[in-house]
This record gives sequence, C-alpha cells and structure tokens, in this order.
Amino acid sequence: MHDVNRTRTKTRHRRLSFMLLALLSAFFVLLGACGSGDDDDMALASEDAGHPEPAAAMADSGDFDAPADDMEEAPEPQPAAEPASAESGLAVPTALTPADLGRDIIYRATIEVQSEDVAAASREAVAVVQGLGGIVFSQSTRTEPRPRTEITFKVLPADFSTVLERLAGVGKLIDQVITSDDVTEVIVDLESRIITAEASVTRLRKFLEEATELEDVAQLERELLDRETTLERLRGQIRTLRDQVDLATITLTITQSPTVLPDTGIRVTAWVSEDAQDPCLGVQNITVEPETDVYLCLEVENTGTSALTDVEVTTRNLRLNLDHFRPVQGNFNRIEPNELMAAVLTLPIEEGRLAGRVATRGLPIELEVMATPVDFDGTALDEVWGESVVWVAVDTDDALPGFGDSVSDGATGVVAVFSVILIVVGVLLPFLPIIAAIAALIWWIRRRNRNAKSATPPAS
Repeated sequence: MHDVNRTRTKTRHRRLSFMLLALLSAFFVLLGACGSGDDDDMALASEDAGHPEPAAAMADSGDFDAPADDMEEAPEPQPAAEPASAESGLAVPTALTPADLGRDIIYRATIEVQSEDVAAASREAVAVVQGLGGIVFSQSTRTEPRPRTEITFKVLPADFSTVLERLAGVGKLIDQVITSDDVTEVIVDLESRIITAEASVTRLRKFLEEATELEDVAQLERELLDRETTLERLRGQIRTLRDQVDLATITLTITQSPTVLPDTGIRVTAWVSEDAQDPCLGVQNITVEPETDVYLCLEVENTGTSALTDVEVTTRNLRLNLDHFRPVQGNFNRIEPNELMAAVLTLPIEEGRLAGRVATRGLPIELEVMATPVDFDGTALDEVWGESVVWVAVDTDDALPGFGDSVSDGATGVVAVFSVILIVVGVLLPFLPIIAAIAALIWWIRRRNRNAKSATPPAS
C-alpha cells in the first residue's frame, strides 16, 4: 500500500510541474511576441533614418503630403458640459480650470451679453481683460440698426475661467459656450514628422551635391523643393497649435438690450347728479326738472406705469365750456401711475334745455379724454384716450305755455310754413316752362275766339 501511495504522490507532483512549466512557457512566448513587434518597428524606423535612398526612389513624396493634408483639417471641438446659473440659467465657467497635467490643451469660449450701453460695456470688457494681462485680438462694431460689437480676446490659460466670469458681469448673460481640445498627440506627431522631413531634406541636399547628370540634378531639385515645402507647412502647423495652446481665445458679443416700452393706459368714467355735495356718487342716467342744475363728475384713472400729462377733455355733441371743470382730486396737468383725477362741472337746465338743446327726450353728454404719457426721463409717448357717456332727461311741463313759449311756438310755425312753401316751389320749378306754354296757349285761344265773335255781323 505504501508503494502505491508513494507512486500516486509522485505522479501528482509530476503533473503539477508540467502545468507550471506549460504556463511559464506560454507567458514567455507572449512576452517575446510583444517585444519582437516593438523591435521590428524600431528596426524599421532606424533603417529608414540611417540608410540613404537613391534619387529615383525619392521621387515619391506622398509619405509626407498625405498626412500633412490630414493634419490641416483639425477636428471640431465639442462643447463641454456647463453647470446652470441661478440668475440667467446659463453656465458659469468654473469646471474648466487649466491645470499643468503635461498635456497641450486649446481653450476656446464664446460668450454673449446684452447691455443698455454697448459702448460702455465694450470699454469695461477691454479693461477687464487687459487688467489680467490679456490682449484684444480683434474687434468689430456697428451702430445701426441695432448697436452690436464683437471682440476677440487672447488670455493665458490660467486666467481663462476668471476672465469668463468677469466678462459675464459686463451685461446680462445670454449665451455661453466653452470648448477644450487636447492636441498633445497632434503636436507629438508633427514633431516626429518634422524630424523625419528635416533628415530627408538633408539627404536630398547631399545627393544634389554629389549628382553629376543634369537630369538627376533637375529631378533632385524638384524633389528637394517639395520636401522643403512640406517641412515648412509642418512647422507652420505646429507653430499655430502652440500659439493656440499658449493663449486661450474668448469671443465676446455685446448687443443692445431690447427696448421695452412703458405700459400706458387710461380709464374714463362720468357721473351726473343733482347733489352738489358729492356729485361723483351720482348715476349715468338722470331725469331732472326743467329749471334746475345738474353736476357732471369726470373721473380719469391712470392705469399704466407712466405718468399722464396735458389731460384734455372734449365733447362730441354739445358746446360745453370745459374750462369751468373744477378739480376735486388731482389736476389736469399730471396724473401719476395708479392715481385718480376727479373734476366737477355745473350744467344749468333752462326751460328744459341743456347747452341750448332740448333735453325733454333725453340728451347724451359724450365726453372724450386725451392725455400724453411720459416715461421716466420725460420722453413723450403715444397719446392715450378714453371716453364715457351720461344721459340727462328733462320732465315734460304740462302747464299752460307762457309768453316766451308762445313766441317760440309761433316762430316755429312760421318756419314750418315757409319750409313747406320752399318745398312746393322746388317741386314745381322744373315744370314752369310747360305751365307757361299751356297758359300762353289758353290765352291765345281765348283771344282768337273773342276776335272771331267781334268780327261776325249781328243778325238782322
């Protein structure tokens, strides 16, 4: 039994050893494969840099042109997420704080604000940026039809967030977009391509010095010109990227705040009463005696937010002396917002007539009020108006008419008869020639008959 157990134990140890060896072998195989791939890449790079190429092989310059064209089209930066602002609902730049992370990052921002004074806001924005060491890169301003200015600033990345926060305070923040673009890999790639291009240019110059055939010289000069152009383009691209990394770009747009016209309004109410003490507690329809006084109360309320000036009252159907209105509250010169002006006018009723017109069947008094609103700085706005109507009726007097009434009625009758005569004459006037002709014919016939009778001798 002991021999069997010992044999089994040895077999188990042997299997474990084989498994460990297999795992170690697989690990070293994978490690060697990865290392050989890197060594192959390094070998290819060193071979390309260390061995000169013949002039005919250098004719193909696509190795530099194609990647350079790709680098000219930089990817569009995507807007970064922005926190909400309590006042304007837009983001305030606090998340994008440049830090020295060993990366090349381009910071850009566009910000739009509104201000009542665009010029003053522009000066304040320039002062803010210059105070932090920034510069004005460009500025565009227009005044018509609506003032607007656009300024591009260049600031240090360390001051990027601070400048944005202060620029948002020169007016009302309307819109803000912040973007960042990491171009570290792009710059590293450009530096590598520049080194390779410089080595290529150096080799071509050496080949050109050693060339003896005219055809080879011409081909090498063309190739050298292409390689030098590619090299300068790569250097320009890396300079542009480094400039953008070194200075963040902020584009500020300031527009004129929209003009909000002040609210204007007027309410006109008229009352009529026989009570001289408080006529504004009257009614709008009243019946009075033929010989009495009524009191007209006019109320004008300013329902807007602008003061009303030069309040003027007119009537459409009556000739009333409105200068006799007596203010009992406020005045006609100025009515402040949410205030009420009240004035009273005494109207005498004489022999059933109001302002010379018979009021026995009811007479409307139509009042119209016009006023000129002014804003906070005294600028006149469009006029406002309102109207109101009251009715006054006079009781019919059933007593015997007096002398004045008789004369008035007689005159009225004479006027009526004269009016009828004029109407008859007007109707008959077109027929006068016909009537004259008929009358003349009748006269001629009678005269002829009369002459005929006188010419006939008397019977014997």
